[in-house]
Amino acid sequence: MMDERFTVEVISQTPNPQQITYAAMHQDYAEAFVWADRDQWPDEQKCGELIVKNLLQGNRGHYGPLEHPQIVLNFGYFPHSTMQQMRTHRNVSFDVQCLAADTEITFVDAKGRTNRTLKKTIGQLYELWTNGETALRERRIRGRNGEAPGMYHRDCQKRLQKMRLRVLNEDTGRFEIGHIKDVICSGIQPVYRLTLANGKTLDCTVNHRLYTALGWQTMGEAVGLITDAKGEVTKLTKECELMCNGLAVADVSLAYEFDNLVSLCQPCHDYIHHHHLELEFAQTYQRIEPLPEWKAKPKALIAHPVSVINVEYLGLQMTYDLEVEEPWHNFVANGIVVHNSFRYTGQRILDVVAGKQDLEDVFYLRPVSTYSDRQGKKYEYTLEQRQQDWEWCQQACHRYAERIQEGLAEEHARGLIPFDVRQHWVMSANARSLMHLLDIRGKYDVQLETREMTELMFTQFQQWMPEVAHWYAKTRWRKGPLAP
Repeated sequence: MMDERFTVEVISQTPNPQQITYAAMHQDYAEAFVWADRDQWPDEQKCGELIVKNLLQGNRGHYGPLEHPQIVLNFGYFPHSTMQQMRTHRNVSFDVQCLAADTEITFVDAKGRTNRTLKKTIGQLYELWTNGETALRERRIRGRNGEAPGMYHRDCQKRLQKMRLRVLNEDTGRFEIGHIKDVICSGIQPVYRLTLANGKTLDCTVNHRLYTALGWQTMGEAVGLITDAKGEVTKLTKECELMCNGLAVADVSLAYEFDNLVSLCQPCHDYIHHHHLELEFAQTYQRIEPLPEWKAKPKALIAHPVSVINVEYLGLQMTYDLEVEEPWHNFVANGIVVHNSFRYTGQRILDVVAGKQDLEDVFYLRPVSTYSDRQGKKYEYTLEQRQQDWEWCQQACHRYAERIQEGLAEEHARGLIPFDVRQHWVMSANARSLMHLLDIRGKYDVQLETREMTELMFTQFQQWMPEVAHWYAKTRWRKGPLAP
């Protein structure tokens, strides 16, 4: 029985993929400029039928035309081992969430205020984090840590870690101070620009997580992004509000306002209270002494929603991300609250220890059943065995928490965690590479969890390219032939 948590969702996909494949296929054999006749192209269903008849049946041609339509899938709650199997295939792309180099990161002073001198771009932060100061300095004697004399760039990591990063307390909606843990280069990725109603913009990848009025969502999910084969935006299917930085509000309670406080002796306080004379007292009260100087309580800075009004494709750019210290894994980029790095964090492990999260939302354990190994030998996975494994995962969470408390780095402590922690990831593929992946990972003799994953992938394939998927189901699905 399939694990009810397993899910595969579409982030974006090329619209009319069978028409696009038909156009590419038709151009291979036509002397005319196919684009000029686009108004006479068959509809999506008919194009699918022609692809099957003229390209797929009988292996009549090469499969290059199938490489034009693209689909981006989000996989959720699968065991780590399943993700590792998928990542071995070079014909698909695994993307990490990231931001463009000129994205401005907000730092603050001790009072939580910011100014232009406290803001740096994420590209500048990466350069300082990795290479130190740009100006060369000369060390004339051996350093205290054994550094040899000579010219060098002064390391900046400790100084950057001490800088106060503006982060959002997601429980209160107010901004607080956090600190950088790491600055990461994510490589060249497709980048999109979001424009908000207040004029702010953010350049990010499709799967960067943004804090919306509905909670954390990837950019693609939040706006319902649909793109063509070149990555250009063709449609936004959802309205979206992003949580932004900078709305100051007074405290909703008057208990901290000096003008609202009156000192009374105990007998007077008791008399007014027991005789229900509060209103009368307030209406007749007159101050007989001048107020002392009093500094009003500062206003709080809270997040507020602003609508996304446009998304455009910028092309391939070098991208970066931050990893932020506990407890809030977010920061302010171009005035917009975004999630920190896609890298593994152990908060969900700690949440299991604290009883805030169910253990099986974090770890995958097979259901009790009869299974077979790769040689076909059958065996029983009993309820008693499963309970023992469940307790082992629970113990591992406690050991992880102990090691974190002792000061171990997360990457060190997570080596204690069972291998099949549940993972989420994003994968992009074209139609040809998707069928290739289904060929080699959808066979009946593959790992159970991988087979279940390909079933969910195939369902999305059927909805995206129905005629091509119908042909695939009859001729290739579960048969494990050589990929096209």
